[in-house]
Amino acid sequence: MKKILAIAAAGLLTVGFVGCNSKAGGSSEAMDSLSMAFGDLYGAGMGQQLRSMDSTVNMEQALKGMEYIANADTSKNFMAGLQMGMQIAQLYAGIEQQCGMPINKSLFMQHLREAIMKTTPMGQEEMMALQSKIEPLLNKAMEQSPKAIANKKAGEEYMAKLKNDKSYTFTKSGIAYKVLAPGEGKNFSDSDVVKVNYVGRHINGEEFDKSGENPVPFNLKQVIPGFAEMIQMMKPGSKVTVVIPGELAYGPQGNRGIEPNETLIFDIETVGLDDSPKPNRPVMPARPMK
Repeated sequence: MKKILAIAAAGLLTVGFVGCNSKAGGSSEAMDSLSMAFGDLYGAGMGQQLRSMDSTVNMEQALKGMEYIANADTSKNFMAGLQMGMQIAQLYAGIEQQCGMPINKSLFMQHLREAIMKTTPMGQEEMMALQSKIEPLLNKAMEQSPKAIANKKAGEEYMAKLKNDKSYTFTKSGIAYKVLAPGEGKNFSDSDVVKVNYVGRHINGEEFDKSGENPVPFNLKQVIPGFAEMIQMMKPGSKVTVVIPGELAYGPQGNRGIEPNETLIFDIETVGLDDSPKPNRPVMPARPMK
């Protein structure tokens, strides 16, 4: 029904404009009636569309945005800028979501204006050099986000408590593990694809992922560093609990439900090598795609 209303409204709009053009001398009363009918139809369709997008939508805010665009200057130049402004708004939202902090809009717009108004366009090499600066600056911003700082501190406190538990061993890199079953045979190497049963937990004990009924094959070159390090200290049939600090897990960028700099806990059981030519790679604890 929602789609039908939207399509119907779009179709009526086209027909309405054709009719108006063919009757240039139409009365004001007729145009007022047409305006009200279109308002009713569009309002019904768009109201349903907005509610389907978000049940908690603020209708006043949505109307404010609609009216701003609907009443805007329709010149070619202004509309081009308007479309680019929408892209910038999406960039703002994406950066805030990724970094946990809003971008400095005044500085952004100051530099954007200066770059646009330059009489000599920026060359390709200069643009590529600018692009190469973005990733390290983005990582630094993510490291300084309140969530990243808080999670790093919480992880360090958790690790400090583990040092009083003699059942845990700490590696030079910083992971801590407890052996539940030693297993038999040779240790795995970083070039292996290993079948693993696992459960992933936050340090508050809440589970965020697990392998399920069947073991999952992992290419050790394609998982987070702390997980790969642990597997290489295990043999077929080994069982461990390993605690991986954020810098050896998903770092300041986090990943799909994992917050920035989160320390993670994994219960791992290695089943053996996987000989299939193209093993599946699960979401966790695989490295995030860049």
